[in-house]
Amino acid sequence: MYKTGDSCPVCGEGKLSDKVTVERFEYKGQKLLVPDYLVYECGVCSEEFVARKTLNKTEKILTDFRREVDGLLTSEEIKAIRTKLGKTQTAMATLLGVGEKNFARYENGRVTQSKSMDLLLRMIDEAPYILGRLTAKSHMQQLTSYQLSVKALDDRLLKREDDQGVSGYKLKCEVLGAA
Repeated sequence: MYKTGDSCPVCGEGKLSDKVTVERFEYKGQKLLVPDYLVYECGVCSEEFVARKTLNKTEKILTDFRREVDGLLTSEEIKAIRTKLGKTQTAMATLLGVGEKNFARYENGRVTQSKSMDLLLRMIDEAPYILGRLTAKSHMQQLTSYQLSVKALDDRLLKREDDQGVSGYKLKCEVLGAA
């Protein structure tokens, strides 16, 4: 990335210097002014380059601006819902059926949630008892998965008795018809 004193990558003649400005953004007809927007400006051709720290700082601001314009929860509102419920990001991600990193990105402003995820979060915020149903459903899916695994294993076991009359099981071998 660029820094003060670097040669201009456009004209190659000028040196870059700091310039702090107010940057204007527009989304769907709505406007946002971001103060303290640091850029590097060439003294010869006046080309401007956005500083890395400015990009990092404004990413969340711009994501939340777009969310507000689109009528979605902001990153802080999502975090407030999670903390009000006493859940970790990992627990919320599991309950909502999304990846842990994805949910963390909803909260840090790097990813915008879908409208359906936004609606689910709003429903959970208004009626937290829904979480109990989500948790129960998650446990039922895990139990069903476990039951299917046990059934598959059970289908591969054959009951046998050894020559002393002791019952047991052996794994059914299906390779080349051997038992």
